[in-house]
Amino acid sequence: MPVNTATHDVVSHQLFYRKLIKWFVVPSVLLLLSWLIVNWLDANKPQPTERPTRVKNFKVFVHRSEQITTPLVGYSQGQLLPRQDLELRTEITGKIDQLSDNLVNGGKVQKGELLVQIDQSDYQLQVIQRQSKVAQAEQQLATVKAQTQAAQQELADLGRKNPSELALGLPQLKQAEAALKAAQADLSIAELALSRTQILAPFNGRIEQESLTRGQYLNRGGLVAKLHANDVMEVRLAMSSEQFSQISLPLDYYTSYEHSEFTVKLSSQIGRNNYSWDAKIVRVEAAIDSQTRSIYAVAEVHTTIDEKQPLLKGLFVNAEITGRQASQVSILPKAALRSNEQLWIADSNNQLQVLTADIVQRTPDTIIVKNLPNNSLVITSALAIPTPGMPLQPLTTEGEFARKKIKPKNQTKQLEKNKLKGKKENKKVKRDNGKSQAKLARLGHTNAK
Repeated sequence: MPVNTATHDVVSHQLFYRKLIKWFVVPSVLLLLSWLIVNWLDANKPQPTERPTRVKNFKVFVHRSEQITTPLVGYSQGQLLPRQDLELRTEITGKIDQLSDNLVNGGKVQKGELLVQIDQSDYQLQVIQRQSKVAQAEQQLATVKAQTQAAQQELADLGRKNPSELALGLPQLKQAEAALKAAQADLSIAELALSRTQILAPFNGRIEQESLTRGQYLNRGGLVAKLHANDVMEVRLAMSSEQFSQISLPLDYYTSYEHSEFTVKLSSQIGRNNYSWDAKIVRVEAAIDSQTRSIYAVAEVHTTIDEKQPLLKGLFVNAEITGRQASQVSILPKAALRSNEQLWIADSNNQLQVLTADIVQRTPDTIIVKNLPNNSLVITSALAIPTPGMPLQPLTTEGEFARKKIKPKNQTKQLEKNKLKGKKENKKVKRDNGKSQAKLARLGHTNAK
């Protein structure tokens, strides 16, 4: 019985060790070998060829600045209005006897041209009557003069001293002279009325409105026609005080057309055709507009006989007023100006620099700035996130390189540092992997024993 018990214990221990080896030691060894193989393969995998890091250059369109001397120009708009514009009215009454062929809407008339002839019959008769009265007054005055001279001679012969004025005939003489002057005045009035039967054009111009016919009866003050002069036109140009300051136009400017120093280019589009005229500033109005706070400069334009396009009353025109000369300034496209009045510049290293623009004048399409270095590359295109110092590749509007590609020195040094650092890290990783593999191999050998 004891022998059987001992044998049974030995068998039990053998079975236990077999199970232990089968279910624990063998799987552990297999796992360890698998882990070693994986690490060996990972440590000895082929390394990819390392490429140097490239810094992206952002392509931008630029405008090369140039310092020049240029006149500053003020821009405005306005309507052409004639300097002389009137309503022609009659000063007498009468029936229309004759009308000018040019007395039509849009007709052109010359100064002194007969526009309307009123029947003269009544007025000619009045002149004859006044002439008769003048002759009577002259005859009466001659008679009184003779009588006065005779009375004075008679008193002298009688030796009378201090005779009265009545005895001398002086009151009668004054009355006769006054009657003659009254008769002559009546004659002048009749002759004036007769002359007013002819209505003449007061200046060279165009007829704007008329509604007369031959035989029509006109009353005193009746409208004959509306006309305006077409040889000289004026246009009121509204500008701000800043514009006046930019072009150096004095606020109390007043001169003649011939002596004006400020020239104006007027332009307008009529249909598909563009026309332009030369004008000059002749004065500045004395008051500021209470609603718009604008100041008006008045330009005068003179037309010529060979004018391709006549100036029409009410025509809307654009005006460019030439002012003072500005030296050492640069003209840039309007797209170059950024928010907060800043300019983006591509410097000599093709890096972004942000400058504050010293603006002299703004125009509809450009800006004029000063204190900008000559040949500066001003960026006109957009950048998503503009950061000072960011690398750029400036291009002209034709797509050509505005400046050769430049790799900054600090950028090159950084790339070399990164490359050397990468090599050192790779060597260190390989050394660490080798040490780990040796340690694991020793541990696996110990467990196997």
